[in-house]
Amino acid sequence: MPDFSYAKITKLVVHFAGNKAREEGTEVSANVLADIGSEMNQTLASIFLEPFNKDEYYQFSHETDLDFNEVRTFAANMFAYEEEFLDESKKILEHLYSETTHPNIKSGDVWIFYIEGCVVDGDFTNGIGIFKVENKEVFLKNDFNGREFQIGYDKGITGTDLDKGCLIFNLEQDSGNKVLILDRLNRGDSVYWKDKFLGIEKITDEKFYTEGFVEVCTDYIKQREESLLDKSNFVKATTEYLAGEETLNIAEFARTTIEKPEEITEFNTMIDTFERENNVRFPETFQLDEEKRGKLSKKIRKTIKLGKNISVVVKDLEQLEETDFVQGYDEERGKNYMIVYYD
Repeated sequence: MPDFSYAKITKLVVHFAGNKAREEGTEVSANVLADIGSEMNQTLASIFLEPFNKDEYYQFSHETDLDFNEVRTFAANMFAYEEEFLDESKKILEHLYSETTHPNIKSGDVWIFYIEGCVVDGDFTNGIGIFKVENKEVFLKNDFNGREFQIGYDKGITGTDLDKGCLIFNLEQDSGNKVLILDRLNRGDSVYWKDKFLGIEKITDEKFYTEGFVEVCTDYIKQREESLLDKSNFVKATTEYLAGEETLNIAEFARTTIEKPEEITEFNTMIDTFERENNVRFPETFQLDEEKRGKLSKKIRKTIKLGKNISVVVKDLEQLEETDFVQGYDEERGKNYMIVYYD
């Protein structure tokens, strides 16, 4: 994930975008805040930068030509000509407003930052942050003059109030930059923010494919919930396969790790579902990312549910042996049972 330890917000502007469907218009700031002290920088970073704690990168796209992507163009001009920051921020505002065509989209403040000193995958680079703040917290405050006190309230922003936000890094511009987004969007807002306003798609590199494949394996293991042995065997086989291969062939993986043909079909169906939901297609063979492939064992759910009222926690599924437990069905009682042997 990105490292903001050395990051500094050097420019900031706040506009307002109403709802175009309701003809609410926009409000444009005439100034840029450039003298931002260290304490304010820390406060801004804690609210706007800390929520970006994943490394799921996107890139700008366009169905005709990448140069026609508006936000990519505005950001490129900001990176190239810092003195144009205010003018380009106004273009971002107008583009955002032009896409606010659904009556349910809320109005809100549009915060735009220029950030120096970001570290992304080992590269030292600058970034641009774009946030639309539609919700604010209510804060109580009190004043005391030595004899009497008064209370009041104000509205402000915390990191939990943000759902529409992105960071654009000045990297890989020819292929659409590296872009991070907040992942708190519902489906309607996701279309509005990701597709219509930003025009981005996930970067499908070895990290993406490996992480996506681990996600499919994790979902498949959940389907084996009723069978501790099946779950254990698949985890062992998968861990062994991923540890011994630098590349992954999906068909070979399924033949190696899954015994029953009908379960291979089920696994392939889950692959198809992932591809459809993420609008991607796994290559037949792809390079495994070293970091991502080691996360399978961490993501596996270690708690096995037995009916509605009993659960068994298995610390390490890979160490589980077939002789450690017996599962069956008691015809007389009409209930399932499990016998567990342990030292």
